[in-house]
Amino acid sequence: MDPELYCTQIKTVYFDLGNVIVFFSYGKMISQLAQCTGLSEDKVKQLFFDHKLRDLVESGKISSSELYQRVKSESLRSFSFLELNIAFSDIFTPNESLFPIIRALKEKGIRLILLSNTSESHFNRVYSRYPILRLFDELILSYQVGVAKPDPLIFKKALAKAECTPAQCFYTDDIPEYVSAARKTGLDAEVFTTPAALTGHLASRGLIFQKSPC
Repeated sequence: MDPELYCTQIKTVYFDLGNVIVFFSYGKMISQLAQCTGLSEDKVKQLFFDHKLRDLVESGKISSSELYQRVKSESLRSFSFLELNIAFSDIFTPNESLFPIIRALKEKGIRLILLSNTSESHFNRVYSRYPILRLFDELILSYQVGVAKPDPLIFKKALAKAECTPAQCFYTDDIPEYVSAARKTGLDAEVFTTPAALTGHLASRGLIFQKSPC
């Protein structure tokens, strides 16, 4: 599909990853980690959420290998690094109805930047499986930059990669708190709900699809 775009002031579009470009299931992750480690699902939730292992690995404060060692020390059975990585990361499905919009933006020279709270193993999983991510010009990933949304610093780092003014940037994220934080740092942003709604947000800012990519 080759939708035509015209009459735009937007030069850079930022996309969140989770529940925007790909869907994910924490329920599946918890179930798989419980099977891998021999721990109860409640214990897995405690480790990854109450003890904030997920936050630590997504902010780059611990590496994937350190995560493995920490989980291993709490577990009831032995498992390999690869087995843990699969249990932790095999949780994604693509939001394929969004892909035509990303391709259309790329074809018309819009700068694409991925802005995501993610871990090394999660990102490697999706990047290896979904070639659409190779269309992005820049990757602002929390585990790489050492800071996560909604911290203003990650948005400032993202704006530094825009190659245009903040007024020519647009960001979409499924979490309202992150959209609000982005706006406070100068990004024009809207909550992501559906590809059709995103097309409407872009159209209201002068980025018109002659043919619908959805």
